[in-house]
Amino acid sequence: MYARTKIFKKKDGTERIYLQIVEGRREKGRVRQKVIATLGRLDLLKEGTLDRLIESLKKYSSN
Repeated sequence: MYARTKIFKKKDGTERIYLQIVEGRREKGRVRQKVIATLGRLDLLKEGTLDRLIESLKKYSSN
């Protein structure tokens, strides 16, 4: 799994950037991506929100 940004362009030319957690898997010899979660618009995520999420997920990591 990894994080990626997904850009959506509106008709008026503005862009919205979303932060997603994605899983890559191989199906029938091809790599497919499955969105596990969309965390929200990058410009609307409050400062420190991602830091708190990362800290809370660390307890499930083997590192």
